[in-house]
Amino acid sequence: MKRITALVAAALLLAALPGAALAHEVFTAKMTGGAEVPPITVDATGKATVTIASDASSVSWKVTYSGLTGDAAAGHIHFGAADAAGPVMIPFAAVTNSGSSGSFASGDYAGGDGLPADWAGVLDAIRGGNAYVNIHTAANQPGEIRGQLAGVPATDTLPISPIPASPAPIGFLIAVGVLGLAVGVRRFVLR
Repeated sequence: MKRITALVAAALLLAALPGAALAHEVFTAKMTGGAEVPPITVDATGKATVTIASDASSVSWKVTYSGLTGDAAAGHIHFGAADAAGPVMIPFAAVTNSGSSGSFASGDYAGGDGLPADWAGVLDAIRGGNAYVNIHTAANQPGEIRGQLAGVPATDTLPISPIPASPAPIGFLIAVGVLGLAVGVRRFVLR
């Protein structure tokens, strides 16, 4: 009976904890012509937000930009360091003249020359700063604006309320924790 009580207390405590360990990961980039390799001079600018799903099964993006020299022809997440041009890892399904949003599933990744061998490698490239977002136009086919992806601190990705709407959940968690501790001490220390 004591073992069941301890297990129930531990399960309730774990179930009540926030899902921070399963949180999605967010990366951003400021996009300019000066970040292209080689740099170009254009008035266009943009911002990219790329998110790895909490289960790591997909990557989604939202990219906005303005001032392009012409219609956006394509957009991608490329594999490469800030000072190198690299191959396309994740193609954007569609681009408009003001932005693109969408998602790409792990099962759609095919790899290729110069690319990570598998999906885990794609995620490692994004997490490690070896991925960039690029928007292409007819006037600048290799890329008009580019931005290297960098992680956003976890505190910016998970809204955490310092004061819960009701003190009842905290009281419940404290009671469950004390009960679990008491059962554990009695079971394993006072034998």
